[in-house]
Amino acid sequence: MENQLQEEISLEDIRKQINEQSFLGKFIIQDVDDKTQIIPFVCIIYNNKYPGFYFESIYNHFIRFSNKVRSSLWLSYNDQPIQWHLPFFVQIDKINEEVEIVVHFKKRPENVLPISENIQVDIKNRYFWNLKQACMIRYGHKWEKQIFQTITIEQQYKMFQNYSDHNYRPQFYEFFDKIWDLNTLKKEQQISIPIRIFIDGNMIQRSHVLKDVKETLLNIIQPIFEDSLNYNELNINVLGLQINLDFPVRLLVSTFINPDGFCYIIIK
Repeated sequence: MENQLQEEISLEDIRKQINEQSFLGKFIIQDVDDKTQIIPFVCIIYNNKYPGFYFESIYNHFIRFSNKVRSSLWLSYNDQPIQWHLPFFVQIDKINEEVEIVVHFKKRPENVLPISENIQVDIKNRYFWNLKQACMIRYGHKWEKQIFQTITIEQQYKMFQNYSDHNYRPQFYEFFDKIWDLNTLKKEQQISIPIRIFIDGNMIQRSHVLKDVKETLLNIIQPIFEDSLNYNELNINVLGLQINLDFPVRLLVSTFINPDGFCYIIIK
């Protein structure tokens, strides 16, 4: 995204651009003797959704070719396991392309989050766990008050359902913005931002305290990695959009927050 256009793009436009990023997922099965009669499962994959949201469709398509239990199913891309509870843009850096994803029913890697027979409950619990962690970073000991006195339990579950259904307007962001209270950006001196940085297959979860309106993405990354990175050659994506190191942190926190409350920064 060109930085000079930032002020001309509305919050709604940025969110729409992020939410509509997608690729064509072509799921093919492994671990079976005869693959010639198996039709791939093909569907549109939205980059900011958890793979777990697609579990039922994938499982129902391939179960006829395998007698394995639901909890044995896992996915991989480029020989790397896909985690059910992390957004696709963290794991697959593709937009508007056909992407081949392999479906497995054997030998689930130990580093893949185990799932139960009801993965939708697992994913819902993981979503609220992420949201809780993000709110703890943002508000400290006041996080429970910020959530439970701002929106009801029913509204929280409505948020999750809207995220799962890829239906963000109008209610999702009505509730979401109440939790994050973007008006505080205009009056608070310091703001704690929930950050997840992915680099070389590892996740670093941090709180970045915004102290100066002139801070850029470099102010987040450099204190963590110091001189271990060549900053002139970094390829950085936030929620799937490529940005530069001089991207303002204030705009980052006001627009580039995933539905689970974290700002995801992928460094390559």
